[in-house]
Amino acid sequence: MAGPVIAVAAVFLSGSASAQTSDHPTDWVQEKYGWREVFSGVDAANDQWLAYSGMTFALRSADIYSDGWRLRVGGGYGRYSYDSAPSHTNCGVAVQNDICGEEGRTAQRFEVAHSYAEVLLGYYLQLGQLTAKAFAGASMSSQHHLKRDPNNDDDGTEFGVKGALELWLTLDSDSWSSLDLSYSTARNESAARWRSGWRLLPALSIGPELRYDKNIETGNNAWNGRAGLFTRYEWSGGEISLAGGGLWRVDDWSTAAPSAYGNVNVLFQY
Repeated sequence: MAGPVIAVAAVFLSGSASAQTSDHPTDWVQEKYGWREVFSGVDAANDQWLAYSGMTFALRSADIYSDGWRLRVGGGYGRYSYDSAPSHTNCGVAVQNDICGEEGRTAQRFEVAHSYAEVLLGYYLQLGQLTAKAFAGASMSSQHHLKRDPNNDDDGTEFGVKGALELWLTLDSDSWSSLDLSYSTARNESAARWRSGWRLLPALSIGPELRYDKNIETGNNAWNGRAGLFTRYEWSGGEISLAGGGLWRVDDWSTAAPSAYGNVNVLFQY
């Protein structure tokens, strides 16, 4: 899903990048970091998985770590499954018709394909020890049942607007904290992730993470929560992070459907 979008954006921006290179060829050769950042990852839990990728371009900035405008394109594809018992509309007197009782309603397994895409314009700002990135733009979210569920009619593609805020705070030479927030009107999707990292080595961090996810499918008073640990290894021009822990569906602060989860994410700058 994201591949064609990223390719088109890269071609569109290549002219601007070439112009900057020709204007200041020496500056660009001496820069430690490039003006592009590409990321990709896989997220998996019980009965669900998602593969995603994206790319961020520095617009008229010296590199990806200089203050200035950013353009981000990305997307992903995944699937999730759930159990649902069929409903009966013509039951008559329930006590006289066993098919309308719970014993007559065998749950069925349904699988849903989900995809999304987004194009966001943002700004990167360094404020002392705090790095802030804010984005806004267009988003698309689509889902399709591989087998029709009579109790669920939310299939289709929705378009909307999305906003995102990403904060990174360097606490000291050995620790840092980050907070990522986002909301999209397409399927009413919202997400938040907090991490706190401690550097075992200058390039290796470990620490806890918490995550919140909600969309139109989770219901009004329900959301998905995660609690786990991550490790992050960084080098000049890239990083890789691994995370894992427990996932729960939270409905009115009561937890259900526990599952383990895992995530791997790779990022390169060039």
